Amino acid sequence: MTVDDWVYEAVQNLSHGHQGVSLREIQRYIDERHFEELAVDTLEISLSRLVQEGKLEEKNGRWLMAKKTSKEEALKKLFGE
Repeated sequence: MTVDDWVYEAVQNLSHGHQGVSLREIQRYIDERHFEELAVDTLEISLSRLVQEGKLEEKNGRWLMAKKTSKEEALKKLFGE
């Protein structure tokens, strides 16, 4: 698994509700589950990449799963209206 996979897994498993997950919570999850102590800058790079890919959303320094788009919305994004 890559760092991105671990970060995505952490957010997926920890984000219950709409408040999101903090960087420290993600760091702790990865340390406890995968026995890896990752640096904050490594996690920030991964989080940024996942946000750019549309897999995660960032709100007020907390991350949560990106909302799923419908097929119609995805086609509009891809081809325009």
